Amino acid sequence: MKFRILDILFFSFIFILMGCRYPIAKQEDLESDSLFLEVTGSSATECNAEGIRLSKTIQLDQAEQVWDKCIQTNPNEVVVHLNRLRFYFLLDEYELLKQKIAKETPSRSSVTYTNILKELEVRLRNDERVVLLDALSRVKGWELYSYEELANYYLQTGNFAYAEGYFNQILEVVPFHENALYGMADIQIQKGNWYSLLDYAKSLEVATKKNKEFHFYFVKANYELGRYEEALKWAESATASEKTQISFLEVWRDTLLVLKDFPRWDGLLPYYRKAVEKGFGIPESTFFPTFSKEGKDVRKASRSGRS
Repeated sequence: MKFRILDILFFSFIFILMGCRYPIAKQEDLESDSLFLEVTGSSATECNAEGIRLSKTIQLDQAEQVWDKCIQTNPNEVVVHLNRLRFYFLLDEYELLKQKIAKETPSRSSVTYTNILKELEVRLRNDERVVLLDALSRVKGWELYSYEELANYYLQTGNFAYAEGYFNQILEVVPFHENALYGMADIQIQKGNWYSLLDYAKSLEVATKKNKEFHFYFVKANYELGRYEEALKWAESATASEKTQISFLEVWRDTLLVLKDFPRWDGLLPYYRKAVEKGFGIPESTFFPTFSKEGKDVRKASRSGRS
């Protein structure tokens, strides 16, 4: 019993000497992290430096208190917000951070939080931006903005399930939200859901006010469903701008290849050439199969697969 008491006293003494530095899963990440930012010429300079020091020496409870107090006394100091976010991000303590932000209830018109999000984007700290947006989605006024930003992020990174989830949350609130409808239409193409694509195209036809570039979705869906005449009708009625897009030209070309033995390219050529002016590099003889002898096999294969 005597030795156990001595052991306990010994380890307690060591902890005191170390300033409560104790091993954690993310200790190395915190100690070596280079993304904590300094503040100069500000009332937050001292507390920000102290927060960094405590974070890197793994004095977590003290660091948490310093970050919170530093933000309370310097609520508009973007760097302090970024550092607090970095602190919780490295610890994987996302929920705790989200609770703090929800409690602070930043206004949707907050210049500070707008700048925080911009800084994270510029610095390519995308994972942290996702965590912050998720937190802001719980704050009144930020919901739709956060859902859209998260949906677009996951759409760009190819996580279609997450993107679809966020777009659906937007559409539950605003059924004809244009950007959400465009996003959902793009996802249906990736998933090969052609009937669903038609549904979103029809919603876009009703919803769009200025951007009338929804014809591609009608063309693509009808082409994939074997409704070639309908696809051609939508292709021909598209805007000039939409017709210069390569994805549009490709499905328009393929529709004509299926419908006609010897299609005329007069309608496509002016838009194809505009696309070339913008940097599209495939030669006419390759893009339009009937322009070369070798391309006839491509035309035959397309017709045999669609006729």
